[in-house]
Amino acid sequence: MNRMISDGEVIEIGRKLKDLREKLNLTQQEFADKLYWDVSSYQKIESGKTLMTLDKAIQIHRDYEVDLNYFAANDPYDEEEALKQVISNVSREKSTRMMIRLLEYFVRLLKASLRE
Repeated sequence: MNRMISDGEVIEIGRKLKDLREKLNLTQQEFADKLYWDVSSYQKIESGKTLMTLDKAIQIHRDYEVDLNYFAANDPYDEEEALKQVISNVSREKSTRMMIRLLEYFVRLLKASLRE
């Protein structure tokens, strides 16, 4: 039976998780605590030794507004990177998809500022 995800992809997901944690300026312990994860389990995920479960990915999505495509595809985490991709020489389809994501982000920002 063929595996659905390669070892390299597991490592890449761990790297992206580490990048996210570092952008949030959190230690492994702090990030694990905020997500109610055991730090040793978190370290295995970040180091690419094991894959995070879908429920953990959804938790990160909900707590930090990270699109799940950040882990599953080559989509960027932050809006600045998304904008760079839109501006760069990409296909019309991808450019349109990225612009929609940016507009969704701006709508979330506006809604949040109206709640304050």
